[in-house]
Amino acid sequence: MKTSVKNSRGTWLALLWFGALCSIAGMTIFLPVGWDLAIYQRAIKDLQGGLDPYVAGLLYPPSFVRLLRIASVVPAVPRQIFYWLFYAAGFGAQLWAGFKLAMPSERRVLQWALPLIVFFPGFMPNEVILCGNIAIPIYGIVLAAAVRGWERDQWGWFYLAVVAASLVKPPYLGLLSIPLFGGRKQIFKSASAAGLGVALFAAQKLIWSYEFGEYLGTVQTASVFRNGAGHFESFGFSAAGVLASALRAMDKPFVFSSALFYLGYGSVLFALFVYFRWQYRLGRVRSHTWLTVLLLGTFLLSPRILQYDALPATVPMFLLVIRGWKDTVGRWIVIAGFVGAAAAFAANRDDLEVALAMWALLVSGLLGLYREVHLSKRSVGVESGELLPAQ
Repeated sequence: MKTSVKNSRGTWLALLWFGALCSIAGMTIFLPVGWDLAIYQRAIKDLQGGLDPYVAGLLYPPSFVRLLRIASVVPAVPRQIFYWLFYAAGFGAQLWAGFKLAMPSERRVLQWALPLIVFFPGFMPNEVILCGNIAIPIYGIVLAAAVRGWERDQWGWFYLAVVAASLVKPPYLGLLSIPLFGGRKQIFKSASAAGLGVALFAAQKLIWSYEFGEYLGTVQTASVFRNGAGHFESFGFSAAGVLASALRAMDKPFVFSSALFYLGYGSVLFALFVYFRWQYRLGRVRSHTWLTVLLLGTFLLSPRILQYDALPATVPMFLLVIRGWKDTVGRWIVIAGFVGAAAAFAANRDDLEVALAMWALLVSGLLGLYREVHLSKRSVGVESGELLPAQ
């Protein structure tokens, strides 16, 4: 009987994955896909024709242009096939890394949620999964390397992956907060990796000074006005970005206010990281719960979150839904977050929709960590007789 039930579940799970893969096939046929990949293809054509890729608004440092030069040697069709295979492997690595954060009791539920991420990655319209941005495979590599770190406290491959990724997008150096707060005795190594990444970025100004100046110019011009939500001019899904978008829509100054807002909540979140890292080192919170919250919080520390930055946070978000639902207060926080996200979706505010979902789940996760600390202290107190009623 148990074997029959197990086979039945396996059949339904396989059908769910089949449906998810069919949805991807349908999107490639009926919807525009690979819009970010088109930017790389345009840059490659410019390089092959002896043109300047920064004229078309390429938002990547000169080191990435060197990678495009290498790619330009490969014929177009094999190059695209290889890239999409690399892309799919990167997204699969994101799911695998997130699955490793789940406790054994949660994996039975999470295995059903993984195919749903293909339908609604990061709680966004599902065509986002096929944007083609190189961030998808990069996040896959970095998170796959992080698994070795949080399971064995061996972070060498992670540091290598993050520093290499920073040659494509310098903000990836922010991911170094994962070993800083989630590892043991990683302060010096994290700082060294960050210093190396900054040095490599600065060295490009000396090696490719003209191109570096063009790169900074395109970033300064385009980063603020880029359409981050797909419907209106947006600053992305971060809390500071949502505020900046709202102020700009009202034709009010937004730079100082949004920067001050970011420094405020960023400082609070950083302080909470320091506190819970201390509790984690004391053994008062479990590694799975701490690392899940840390991973989501690390993404939210970024001042500008776009679609592809929300994708790797999706599995931790699902895990926090599962954990938050078990607690009375946490359940209401999760419900409030999703009600707000649904209202934002109805109002065509994709940036606010994603931000509300992510922050509600982070708050729920932080509440869960606090409860673990409280229960741990109480358990120790009872064992030592401190919390026993007076005789």
